[in-house]
Amino acid sequence: MNSLFFPFTAIVGMDLARHSLIFHAIDQSLGGTVLMGHRGCAKSTMVRAFKNILVRRNSVEAPFVEVPLGASEERLLGSVDTTLLVEQGKWREHKGLLEQAHGGVLYVDEVNLLPDHLVDQTLDAAASGQYRLEREGLSRQVEARFILVGTMNPEEGDLRPQLLDRFTHGVIIRDNYSAEERREIVRSRMAFEDDPVAFHKENEAGLSALKERIQNARNLSLIHISEPTRLGMISYAV
Repeated sequence: MNSLFFPFTAIVGMDLARHSLIFHAIDQSLGGTVLMGHRGCAKSTMVRAFKNILVRRNSVEAPFVEVPLGASEERLLGSVDTTLLVEQGKWREHKGLLEQAHGGVLYVDEVNLLPDHLVDQTLDAAASGQYRLEREGLSRQVEARFILVGTMNPEEGDLRPQLLDRFTHGVIIRDNYSAEERREIVRSRMAFEDDPVAFHKENEAGLSALKERIQNARNLSLIHISEPTRLGMISYAV
C-alpha cells in the first residue's frame, strides 16, 4: 500500500534526485537514474516514495518491483518450474522480475553490489524494452518496459564506468541541509511515524497535483525533445 511509504511531496531537499524521477515518470524512455550517496541519506526513502506519483496511462497503479541483493539470473529473467515438470509433467513458468516490472519501476538497491552481468542484462532490457528468454525448451520475447532506478553507496564499491555511463541520470545526494531544513525533516518524519495515514492525508492534495502535472506533461504532443537535448539532460551532480 502507498500509505506505508513516506509521501514523495513531503521529502525535503534532494531536488536533483526528485527532478530526475519526475522526468522519468513523464517519459519512461529516458533510460534510468542512479542515486549515489552514503548510507542513511534517504536514497531508498526517495525511491520508494516515487511509487506515490506513478500512474499508468489508464489510471491503473503501476508495478513497483525491487531486485533483492543476491538475485539470480533466473529470478531476474524468468525460469521454468523444473520440479513440477519432472514430477508431474506439468509446465509452469515463473515470471522474472524484469517482466513483473513492465509498465512500472524496477528498483535495484545497492546496484553496485549486483553482479556486473546482471546489471548489464537489466540495462539492456531497460534500453530496448524487451529481452529474449531461453529456458528449458522455452523461447520467447518478453516485453519489459520499465523505469530503472538504482541506488548505491560509493563507499561500498563502485559500479563499472561502462555500466554507470548507461544510466541517463547519475545524481550524487548530499545532506548539506540548512538548520531549518533539518528541523523540517525531523518534524515530518516524527509526524509520519506517529500516524502514517493522517500524514498521507495531509499530503494528498500535493500528490494529486503533482500526478496531474505529470499526466498533463505526458499528454503534450507538441513538444519534441531532440536527441542532442536529450543527451544534454545527463547530469552528474558533483
